[in-house]
Amino acid sequence: MSIFSNDTFSDQVALVTGGGTGIGKEIARSFGRSGAKLVICSRRLEVIEATAKEFEDEGLSCLAVQCDVRKPDEVENVIASTLERYGRLDILVNNAAGNFPAPMAGISYNGFKSVVDIDLLGTYNVSKAAFEAWLKDHGGNVVNITAPFQHVGPTLQAHVAAAKSGVDSLTRSCASEWGPHGIRVNAVAPGGISDTEGLARFDSVSSGKGNASCPLRRVGSKQDIANTVLFLASEAASYVTGQVICVDGGSSVDSMKIALDA
Repeated sequence: MSIFSNDTFSDQVALVTGGGTGIGKEIARSFGRSGAKLVICSRRLEVIEATAKEFEDEGLSCLAVQCDVRKPDEVENVIASTLERYGRLDILVNNAAGNFPAPMAGISYNGFKSVVDIDLLGTYNVSKAAFEAWLKDHGGNVVNITAPFQHVGPTLQAHVAAAKSGVDSLTRSCASEWGPHGIRVNAVAPGGISDTEGLARFDSVSSGKGNASCPLRRVGSKQDIANTVLFLASEAASYVTGQVICVDGGSSVDSMKIALDA
């Protein structure tokens, strides 16, 4: 359950890429329940249309627009559609991502490129389009969804770590350049999150414990991530920009990975 009131983001518009499923869907729903009007986009039109219908049935206002974030013309159409429907854009959440566990030598050339193109290039494309069309003249908030492991050389994630390192760097550069425009840019790095496709894929090649061996001794929830994103987009974080916040139960600081007795 969200800890934010139902009018925290009243009169604001939030765009969530990859907002039809998983973490992105929970982020979008949480913004909607806190008063925002929603725009969600994805390559799979049937998925976002079903999610938008679900949100509308809950009393939320939601526009679904098909978009491949790797394609600038489709990205610009999403921003234009947002402004045509709602007349403004206050919050951008770059959540769309590609991922699959694989050893470095087992990743195809196209597989590596696809992940970098979706995660890094997609984040750039949507951020740039939103900046040019609206944010540079009106201010706003950008929250990028990244990862907590790219600084430690993770196995089976060379492609994702490379892409997310770029997202972290882009977050800081955009925060520096766009701060004078009244735009705050931050990032959230989720750890193992329950009931997500990502965790299911990793459980299939690991012990199946997800993040349960982290210092907090539990797997995270999609609401944990949504709450952090909403905090960063809210006035409570009005002096926070250029930061990457790990929401991983402490896994990123437990370098020894020693399982102590509770």
